[in-house]
Amino acid sequence: MLKRTTTFIKAALLMAGFGLMASEAFCAGTISGSVISDLPRHKGDVVVYLKGVKGPVVHRNAVVEQHHLTFIPRVTTIPVGSTVVFTNHDKLHHNVFSESETKTFNLDMYDHGKQQKKVTFDKTGVVSVLCKVHPEMAAWIVITDSQYAAVSDKDGTFTIANVPAGNYEVDVWSEKAKPQSATRVTVEDGKTVKLDLKLGD
Repeated sequence: MLKRTTTFIKAALLMAGFGLMASEAFCAGTISGSVISDLPRHKGDVVVYLKGVKGPVVHRNAVVEQHHLTFIPRVTTIPVGSTVVFTNHDKLHHNVFSESETKTFNLDMYDHGKQQKKVTFDKTGVVSVLCKVHPEMAAWIVITDSQYAAVSDKDGTFTIANVPAGNYEVDVWSEKAKPQSATRVTVEDGKTVKLDLKLGD
């Protein structure tokens, strides 16, 4: 009798676990879309983000590398309060700095692979990142008020997952172009909504 009771309890706990995972899997929606532009080079590295999403902000750690005299990735988006680690993979010295209004910092000179330096971004906005040693190097960090943001791929596609159900304003940042009009999107639990964003030249 005790063995049967134990087996029943295990089965009940297992089913409850599956139910919890299923409820979590369908408690939010997904935005899947494309950045549309007449110029293909404008489709990539576009930040798409939602404004006015309620709830706690989930911080994250991002990495920006210096590789072959290039910042990789060129565009990063993070929620406010998150940290970016800057890593030098080149066999020469780099300097990382910004004089942007959103965040001003200077990481001075640092050598190949010997040191990783980090910066925490505690204000929303856009930060231009440069290297004083190599002025041709440039990157952008876009800090948003929530974690519901994405950077578009080269073909313009992007995905924002685990979005709470609701109606949101969609904002867009691009180094090269501007959105043609304001956009809103309605997200439903367990569903994927398609969103195309047209950029002007």
